[in-house]
Amino acid sequence: MKKPKIDDKLRLQADFGETDAICVEVLKNPATEEGVLLKVMARGPFEQGQQVWIVDNDGSKVGATVENVLTQTVDSEVTLSTVLPA
Repeated sequence: MKKPKIDDKLRLQADFGETDAICVEVLKNPATEEGVLLKVMARGPFEQGQQVWIVDNDGSKVGATVENVLTQTVDSEVTLSTVLPA
């Protein structure tokens, strides 16, 4: 899985099922050397600390942790912490 760019569509899988997301920001994670923070807009009952999967087009998955959730109307701004393969 490559690092997403702004406006890329992502598919997230969580305990409540799958949902689509749109990447709105990509940042380096200062807490880990190879880590990435992805801010996405998505629908669903996300909670801080929750584990989710980012599903690639080929079906491969990368684990991520929900760092922050900012609810705005129907969609939420969700910050995901992950390490993407090189």
